[in-house]
Amino acid sequence: MSADDSSSGPPTGDCPLPWPIQQRNSLLYGLFWCLFYFAAPITYVGNTHANLLSNLGASDLAANLPHAFYQWFTACPILVAWFLPQPKVLRPLIVGALSAMTFAAALVAASLWLRLSTKAVIGSVILFGTIFGAANGILVTAMWEVVRRGTSSHLRGRTMSLAFGIGPLFACAGSVLQQMVMNPQPFPLTAQLSIPTFGLEFPMNYLALFGGGVPVLALATLLGTQFEVPAPTDDSAADPAETPQPLQAARRSLAEFFTHRPVLFASIAYLLVYSGGNAIFDNVSLHARDVLGSDMEDTQGIQSFLRFSFKSVTGLCLGFLLARTSPRAPVLATTGLLLLGIAWVLNSSGYWYLLSAGLLGAGELFGAYFPNYVVSASSKSTVRANVALLNLLGSFVGFASVSYGLISNAYGRTATFFSAGGLLLFSVALILATLPPRPTAPDEPVSHRADS
Repeated sequence: MSADDSSSGPPTGDCPLPWPIQQRNSLLYGLFWCLFYFAAPITYVGNTHANLLSNLGASDLAANLPHAFYQWFTACPILVAWFLPQPKVLRPLIVGALSAMTFAAALVAASLWLRLSTKAVIGSVILFGTIFGAANGILVTAMWEVVRRGTSSHLRGRTMSLAFGIGPLFACAGSVLQQMVMNPQPFPLTAQLSIPTFGLEFPMNYLALFGGGVPVLALATLLGTQFEVPAPTDDSAADPAETPQPLQAARRSLAEFFTHRPVLFASIAYLLVYSGGNAIFDNVSLHARDVLGSDMEDTQGIQSFLRFSFKSVTGLCLGFLLARTSPRAPVLATTGLLLLGIAWVLNSSGYWYLLSAGLLGAGELFGAYFPNYVVSASSKSTVRANVALLNLLGSFVGFASVSYGLISNAYGRTATFFSAGGLLLFSVALILATLPPRPTAPDEPVSHRADS
């Protein structure tokens, strides 16, 4: 690509694409997440699925299974990253993963529409978590490579703000719709907040959620076909960073993963934060009825609204923080917010308890900024494989979900909150002790390291 191709905008930095195409990729990435967030009541495997199974009479252990299977199957992307590392397969992977998600949502909707047996519906919801775990892992690893290859580091802060600042506003809209669908009659809190209701009874309310998610995911699939990444040139055809061969990326990634300190310790911290701050969310949601009283309204929609409204404001601030400081700063900030959320769960009562959903939702952005840290510290040839290894570690969070279910059944939900808080405290110490504020990739030119 000639120098003139990239002269129509700011410096393209570490991306060879013209500036307008980089901006287009950035916008598409943000629009994609807006749609994905709009369908958050079902795309965020956890609260909705746990409450659906609970309404079907399942135990806390069974209610945690969709999230557990979701986590276990996030290990699948590492195989895809190792055997299909070429940049040319990025769009097919994105489209295939989103198509599988659309199918999973349609399957749950069909099981509810056809009024299948309780066991069949529970099975479809667990299968939903399984499919979403594999597909979402592939999707996220491919999308991070699109960001790494299709935009320069100069655009990274703006891209993250659009996706994870504006995007959660669409989740707020989806959460309001969820609350309107979930409550067939007005209750005190929804009346005070002037939230109308549709009057849908169980299980038709869940049918509306999963069925409504199908066209949204289909539209997201269409957006996924529009990303552009730089094609390898003749000069770069032999460069393993541009045209990695099957299993070559595996060897390079494993070597980098275990020898490059920022990647290794960021991944370990990610696993601990995920186990302490995200896997606990199902129990936090289920505990709301105990705090508010079993005769109170279903507050899933309100919890989701708070979760994503807090996330939106925090996302805008974190994008600014990333642009002005370092990749480690948002990692620390999100972990601290999760710890604050657990403290709120343990020390609040009444409707004030629901603010815990907002604090934990804001802290959930660790799921964006830990991968961003790993991407910043990774070579171009190992980005997708390293993010896939991050997902592989994330699969172990499924055991945390099951553990919380077992602890809850044996000792009560409060014991699970103390366990989660302990993991988060240790995570903060680990981040401060092991992660440099500005990580650099092993193959990054010296001239770019000064800008990172």
